[in-house]
Amino acid sequence: MTDREIELKIRKAVENTAPDGLSKLLSEIDDRKGAVNIVEKTGKRRNRWIGIVAACLALVLVAGAGGFYYGQNYSVATVVSLDVNPSIELRVNRNEKVLSCRGLNAEGQDILASMGGGADLEGAKVSVAVNAIVGAIVKSGYLDSLSSAILISVEDNDTQRGASLQAKLVAEVDGVLQTASSSAGVLSQSMTVDADLNKQAQQNNISSGKAAYINQVIALNPSLEFDRLAQLTVEELRDLIRLGAPAMPIGKSEASRIAGEYAGVLELDSPAGFVDPELDDVVPNYEVDIFWNGREYEYMVDAFTGEIISGQPDIVSREQPAPSGTGAGTATAVSSDDALNAALAYFGEKHPELAGQEIAGKSVEYDREDNDYDVEFWCSGYEFDYDVDASTGAVRREDTRYVKPAEPGTAGGQSSGTSNTGTPGTGSATAPNGDIGADAAKEAALKKAGVSASDAVWLKCQREYDDGRLEYEIELYSGSTEYDITVDAATGEIVKFETELIDLHHDDDHHSTGTAAQTSDIGADAAKSAAFTHAGITEGQASRVKCERDYDDGRLVYEVEFKSNGYEYEYKIDASTGSILEHERDWDD
Repeated sequence: MTDREIELKIRKAVENTAPDGLSKLLSEIDDRKGAVNIVEKTGKRRNRWIGIVAACLALVLVAGAGGFYYGQNYSVATVVSLDVNPSIELRVNRNEKVLSCRGLNAEGQDILASMGGGADLEGAKVSVAVNAIVGAIVKSGYLDSLSSAILISVEDNDTQRGASLQAKLVAEVDGVLQTASSSAGVLSQSMTVDADLNKQAQQNNISSGKAAYINQVIALNPSLEFDRLAQLTVEELRDLIRLGAPAMPIGKSEASRIAGEYAGVLELDSPAGFVDPELDDVVPNYEVDIFWNGREYEYMVDAFTGEIISGQPDIVSREQPAPSGTGAGTATAVSSDDALNAALAYFGEKHPELAGQEIAGKSVEYDREDNDYDVEFWCSGYEFDYDVDASTGAVRREDTRYVKPAEPGTAGGQSSGTSNTGTPGTGSATAPNGDIGADAAKEAALKKAGVSASDAVWLKCQREYDDGRLEYEIELYSGSTEYDITVDAATGEIVKFETELIDLHHDDDHHSTGTAAQTSDIGADAAKSAAFTHAGITEGQASRVKCERDYDDGRLVYEVEFKSNGYEYEYKIDASTGSILEHERDWDD
């Protein structure tokens, strides 16, 4: 490099930082360099000033390197936000390290409370920080419902970098949710910095990402107010977008207030409750669960009008049902136990001739559509079916059906003095009173199948009533054969016997042979627990639970069914690994 080139580079590097006199000095260098008579002096002067300028340049280069280091490590390159209802913002540098983390609303601050208010996450990789935050959100119950959702927003003027980080964080969050068996949906978006969005976000204590999502709702219905939408959860906003944003929903807090007022608990110490937005149902609604006096009460509140769709009023001051033959009850809210007691009391008054007879097979099921309980039980060869008003406790209907015993010599066949007049008599049919027990029923099934106990894998042994007869429904397999056997509970005779060949060489990741399937079984309790966890409920919140072990296409599985919060759930769970193979949720109608 020539001297001239060096001078030009120095001039360019320091022209904006050097003292004003330096330009004059450099100009003087140019003017004198052609004078031979002063070359030596000029050389000395030039070397002197080049040394000074070089020192200045060194300072500039050091400062520049420091600036580059600062830009890489301490300047904000990307803003990441996580929104459910908690809103949390992370500011991230170019190396994807967290510079700061803060909760934008009270819920977000609560989530970060155990992490030093977010300070503990500073310096961590953003993926690690997001993992910790989402784990805390799940643990706090914000993603318990099946339809819950979390929004990940990445704000970066470098669109390629923002999209890359977005993909990483979506995968990270999805992994956390799968580990926690949460069915919450993951929404994500990448965006560039927008001053208007930032202003809206700051005014409403939310993230810029949530502000952008709200503007998607307003684009569908400009009459909706931004500040009211800001109070909704991401789940509610998502459902509004799906619906086309027809109106402003009342929100979870208002739904809870309406249900609490209707239940008569609003002025009391707030009972523990849970509100689940279901804006994507046929009738958009909020499901509100209120726990009072050891019981759970369910309410459905119209999401847009605030009207009560279903639920029991004034649960605090309700009176216990006083069933009588007139059907007049005074209860304003009725539990399943109350309904059963009402039916039994009505039965006792109407049928004194059956006093002291065994009552078996009791069942109570709530019918949401009719707002009543269907109560059934057996006594003296008769099936009794009652409809009990869920609001008043009154018995609306009694249906009594005589079940004729089997003829002598047939399965379950006894006809010991049972009345066949269509009304209960004083005799008793065999089925409700006799029971050989499950072990004897299994022994009878093995004998019929010609299978030894050591070779049998039991899938099911369940006692049920069928047309007035108490039976054991048994399923087992041995070798390559599955057996479906029904045993009369009173006599031990075989009522039904069916066999089916099964494929023991199902080719999948879990079972290569039938032997592998037989040697690994998590058990019914673990299968039910897996289903409850996936559904986002506790075992105590589930009713009418059924769990059956079965063989499905060469795979040993558990089929789990239950009801909770107005829904019917069905699961098929791998008996070897506990993984969920199939699941379905339907409205309990």
